[in-house]
Amino acid sequence: MSYYFFVSGEELQQEVVFLKDKNRQHLKSLRLAEGDLIVLSDGEGKACTARIVSIDPRAAEAKIIGELETETEPPLSVNLFVAIPKADKMERIVRHAVELGVNKIYPVISDRTIVRIPKGKGREKSERWQRIALSAAAQCRRSYIPAVSEPLHFAQMLPVLEGEELIIIPYEEEKEQFIRPLLDGFKGRPASVAVFTGPEGGISPLEMEKLKEIPGAYPVSLGNRILRAETAPLAVLSILMFRWGDLGNKRGCCHHCL
Repeated sequence: MSYYFFVSGEELQQEVVFLKDKNRQHLKSLRLAEGDLIVLSDGEGKACTARIVSIDPRAAEAKIIGELETETEPPLSVNLFVAIPKADKMERIVRHAVELGVNKIYPVISDRTIVRIPKGKGREKSERWQRIALSAAAQCRRSYIPAVSEPLHFAQMLPVLEGEELIIIPYEEEKEQFIRPLLDGFKGRPASVAVFTGPEGGISPLEMEKLKEIPGAYPVSLGNRILRAETAPLAVLSILMFRWGDLGNKRGCCHHCL
């Protein structure tokens, strides 16, 4: 097994890369030794195989062997807009969404969001979530680190959604449109899909009216059971990656094609 370490694009151009700070700690926790092979990635799609040539208490040296072709990125781009749930649930959503292949994550403050982020603390929150995304990307060997934006208010989110080809909105009050028939009726694979999920209290009627005004936005039911705020985004992401991505199948071949 080759373990992933993220470095800058500039470092990846060098013959020898120095692994310091958190990368050095990560190397120690994995009990890697001189001679072991690892993968270095710039987090933007490029990766190289490297061999550890020396280790000291402050840094390790890894010599790049050659560029590596990776197939860990899905053919479908999914942007996840999540109304921030209580406690540490957002951290779990970020971690598991990265594992499932999300492209970007947008934390959202909606009408019924219970969490209140003090003014000036949004960047601090997003930086923590970004560190979790990086850790998850390394664990599941992704060559791309999904970005986590600073929290957006609902009104700020709307113009961002307008550029998406398909927008899926799980909504417990939706009784007619289910997600499976919606996907069955979509011709081909969309270039990108957005998902918006509400907080513990759900999406307010006024918010839903505004969402419906966006072309390509569809409120859907996920079935007969009400899913928790931290479950719904991961359930939809899994469905999309199974349908049009690479979950359970080789990259480049979606289940719709089978």
